[in-house]
Amino acid sequence: MATFSLDISAIVLAFGLCLYLRYRERGARAGLPLPPGPRKLPIIGNLLDIPKSFEWITYHRWSQELGSNILHLDIAGQSVIVLDDIEAVSDLLHKRSAIYSGRARMPMVNELMGWDFHVAWMPYGQFLSTKIPPFDADVRFHLVRR
Repeated sequence: MATFSLDISAIVLAFGLCLYLRYRERGARAGLPLPPGPRKLPIIGNLLDIPKSFEWITYHRWSQELGSNILHLDIAGQSVIVLDDIEAVSDLLHKRSAIYSGRARMPMVNELMGWDFHVAWMPYGQFLSTKIPPFDADVRFHLVRR
């Protein structure tokens, strides 16, 4: 019975060590520095910090505390960027939309089923921005500023 307990302990320890090394390696590989964000816990990151209601109030408070309009949250290994200022939103999502906009490649939907004609599956680009003007972000920014 004691050897079984020792085996389980060794497996759990090895698994924990692998997770730690993967987490540490991922942080060292990152090229550019990420924006500031609230202090995160190992492995789960900011998962426990995410507000369940009135999210914008919490994000705005964090933005003021950290002195940045762009925040970074790590939610169980997934990076989330929060923009707190309309100018940052306009700059990153409208003016630089060709860099930051896009959709995941979906071979089953687009290539096998042939649904690449539908707006929901189209890649962001010249066709989408010229043929469908209501989707232009400039219209929405003028409405938000009022």
